[in-house]
Amino acid sequence: MVDQSVAHLVVDALKRSGIEQLFCIPGVQNDDFFNALVDSPEIRPIVTRHEQGAAYMAMGAAQVTGKPAACCVVPGPGMLNASGALTSAYWGYARVLAVIGQIATGQQGRNFGTLHDLPDQTAILDQLTKHTAVVHDPATAAAEIQRALDLVHSGLPRPVSIEVPVDVWAKEAAGEVRPPSVTMPTVDPAQIERAAAIIASAKRPLFVVGSGAYEASESVTELAELVQAAVTTRRMGHGVLPTGHPLMIPITSAHELWPDADVVVGIGSRIEWPLGTWGHDENLTLVQINVDHDELDRHGITEVGIHADAADACRALVDAIGPLHRPSRAEELDTLRASFNDRTSHLEPQRSYTAAIRDVLPDDGVLVEDVTQIGFAAHLFYDHLQPRTFLSSGAAGTLGAGTAVAIGASAATDRPVVGIAGDGGFLFTATELATAVQHEIPCNILLFNNNAYGNVRRIQKERFGEDRTIASTLQNPDMAKLAEAFGVRYWHADSPESLKPALAASIDHDGPCLVEVSVDPMPNPWPFLRLPQNRGVRECN
Repeated sequence: MVDQSVAHLVVDALKRSGIEQLFCIPGVQNDDFFNALVDSPEIRPIVTRHEQGAAYMAMGAAQVTGKPAACCVVPGPGMLNASGALTSAYWGYARVLAVIGQIATGQQGRNFGTLHDLPDQTAILDQLTKHTAVVHDPATAAAEIQRALDLVHSGLPRPVSIEVPVDVWAKEAAGEVRPPSVTMPTVDPAQIERAAAIIASAKRPLFVVGSGAYEASESVTELAELVQAAVTTRRMGHGVLPTGHPLMIPITSAHELWPDADVVVGIGSRIEWPLGTWGHDENLTLVQINVDHDELDRHGITEVGIHADAADACRALVDAIGPLHRPSRAEELDTLRASFNDRTSHLEPQRSYTAAIRDVLPDDGVLVEDVTQIGFAAHLFYDHLQPRTFLSSGAAGTLGAGTAVAIGASAATDRPVVGIAGDGGFLFTATELATAVQHEIPCNILLFNNNAYGNVRRIQKERFGEDRTIASTLQNPDMAKLAEAFGVRYWHADSPESLKPALAASIDHDGPCLVEVSVDPMPNPWPFLRLPQNRGVRECN
């Protein structure tokens, strides 16, 4: 046995990254890696029941902490099973380090049909990650692994993968893996001065925040208050400003401001829905702040693009603008919020269920959305109090991710975590309840059950008629018996009032729990989320 193999270097990379858990499924192509892992008890392997579960859990752990989390799967079908989760982590802006096996070096790309063969696995991973490291040569392994480690910690939060062929893991490797070198784009003072002049002169500024502003809550708030900008988010920036802040408004209300907004500032946000759907014209001046250079002028209309960390950029803007006295917009925005509440009062029971969850979950508790009715409602009605307390798959919109993401988040934090799922999505990753039980992960899964893909069924009825539903009704197992079979504590509720004590008991229980809520079809929230063009020209269809 060699003193230091490629496998040891990858284990060292995990340790240098501060990773204490590895969500994984072992397999023959990765045997030498797991053999090396045995000698590093400071990294806890959490064995999952499906590769998608391993990668979703790493995503949840990365999102809730803002730090890298890791998963390990075999090549071919294992990698493909994890690919939906890597896509979700890509659009959910999660620093996931994916360690993925490969078939033997001499067999790659030759279509031998060897176990777990894929014609070009790396080409697939190139589309799911911001960097794919392929370790073929033990002589350069340390450098390849170091680059992957540096990148998963730096810049735009997205997955990074390390592929190691089965015949390379055990080979002797020179060099070492050092602590990650973290780099971020630096603020350009000239761009700050230009943006500061534009923002300071704005009459009706609007800020759109995304997940890139999570670590910038204080400076974003100070900048918004300084210039009296209305602030909104679509889904990924919840909690940057608390929902109750006088300048924070729901996306529906921001749509009302859009036609007259003279300066729009994107802060760690793609601003995809407003710019792509609501339209724009020559009277709208766009300032973009993003660590992703590609987002600075994706729509071709940015006046000033600031390639920087949001916290650094917003602090610099506050300093550059200096003292400024603007009339308060509190009354104007209060009126908009009151109008929004009146117009959405019919969206029951969604409003009451989100309020019930908020009443029970502590201020720093974490809510994980799956693609489900109450998840959609949470974008509009849930009271978001802090950053990183609402986890989403973002643009991926991944049905079925929520249960496994919630388990991963629960494994990475001491804060209570509640994962919202519908009965359709729940069974995608419900098997990971076994993982939660085995590893004593105290997650809380809140299952809303209407025996259907409810969103699909409602759309079918609305578009095609009451008698035109197809493939959207479900026959479910007895969820109480399912929970019992897994060894999971179970509660049932059928109203917001009965949900509160059930969810409170679940959160108080030191172990994995399932709270099932029986619900009927719910009214449509999408007219308050997907909003029509109301200005100039549309960027895209």
